[in-house]
Amino acid sequence: MPGLHTSSHTFGDLTVRDHTLTVEWDRAHPGEPLEVFCREYSADDSLPPLLFLQGGPGYAAPRPTGIDGWFAEALQHHRVFLLDQRGTGRSGRLDRHADETLLDATHLALLRADHIVDDAEDLRLALALDRWDVLGQSFGGFCITAYLSRYPASIRYAYVTGGLPGIDVHADEVYRATFGKLAARHQVFYDAVPFAESRIREICHHLDNADELLPTGERLSSRRFRTIGIELGRGAGFATLAHLLDAPFHHVRGEKRLRGDTLATLSGMLSFEAAPLYAAVHESIYGGNTPGPTSWAAHCVREEIDGFEENLDPVRDRAFYLTGEHIFPWQFEEDPALHAFRRAAEDLAQREWTGLYDAASIREADAVAAAAIYRDDIFVPLELSLATASHFRDLRPWVTADHQHDGIRTDGAAIFRRLMDMVRA
Repeated sequence: MPGLHTSSHTFGDLTVRDHTLTVEWDRAHPGEPLEVFCREYSADDSLPPLLFLQGGPGYAAPRPTGIDGWFAEALQHHRVFLLDQRGTGRSGRLDRHADETLLDATHLALLRADHIVDDAEDLRLALALDRWDVLGQSFGGFCITAYLSRYPASIRYAYVTGGLPGIDVHADEVYRATFGKLAARHQVFYDAVPFAESRIREICHHLDNADELLPTGERLSSRRFRTIGIELGRGAGFATLAHLLDAPFHHVRGEKRLRGDTLATLSGMLSFEAAPLYAAVHESIYGGNTPGPTSWAAHCVREEIDGFEENLDPVRDRAFYLTGEHIFPWQFEEDPALHAFRRAAEDLAQREWTGLYDAASIREADAVAAAAIYRDDIFVPLELSLATASHFRDLRPWVTADHQHDGIRTDGAAIFRRLMDMVRA
């Protein structure tokens, strides 16, 4: 059994246990250890365990600074386990300052849901837990689907928010769906914020004809600017973009320049410094659903869909859209946080993957599942989620237009409470 070390302290009225589990980087080729970290919060040790799987990929588990949202609701019913998925947080975080020998495709290929799930299962066994409930947001839901594929007897209740993946479609089809959802979302945004489209076009035209530097020193391109469309999939995204676009320029003696606060805001939105793995392994989470490499699927598919092409003219072309959670190869050249991952990302894009999901195991699992499926989700399309839901023996879907992809962040207590009620109905 992998080695487990646990220490404890208090956080208000809660007992907090820090669990560090030593596992293998690659279980098929043992010999290189990895420490995986999970923090447990408990108000009552007699309550059943709940594992939270963070969205991403490439983000550490949350570090609560207060007791609120879904976390507060969960603590009334569970001991809560917050797992840093491998490569993030205290589970061997990988970024441009890490050991460069770990930033290769060999290691990045070991960050997919199957290896995350193996870590979680080893932790469950090390903690001597019979079964646990699991809550997964976004990519965390992908991990739950992989968990039920690999260890169908280990989960009692499965709660998914915005994270039922398509399990039998190529990355190309995923991105055709997400670009389609994003095009529809743009129309709603342009109607809600009448000046938005003209301002986006104006900024992109300016960036195509002027040198604007971000506070981190690199030139800002229009294609990189367009990736701020990821905000359209968040609950506050319309307001966030409206504020950014409201007055972005200085006009000084006939010269137009982006304002310092605009550039600072864009730097925070566009840099992957906080979570480089989100970019580096993003497309790999779709690998293996069907034969063939992902081959920079988002980069290729964008050229098929009106308004998303990379080299559009912001003045003359009829449709002109921002992009979303899509990752493009040139980002590894333009974002300093990603330079160290450039070669590995290219290798991953050309790799043949094994499948992550097993429909038969999912169907045979006796776990009861409930899923919040967001109708307008630009990250995880409704149609793909519903198709996957049909493979579960007992999954209770809640399709709603009341939230965007980050609903658990904006109304987490109510969403989690509803999902708990659904599995017990």
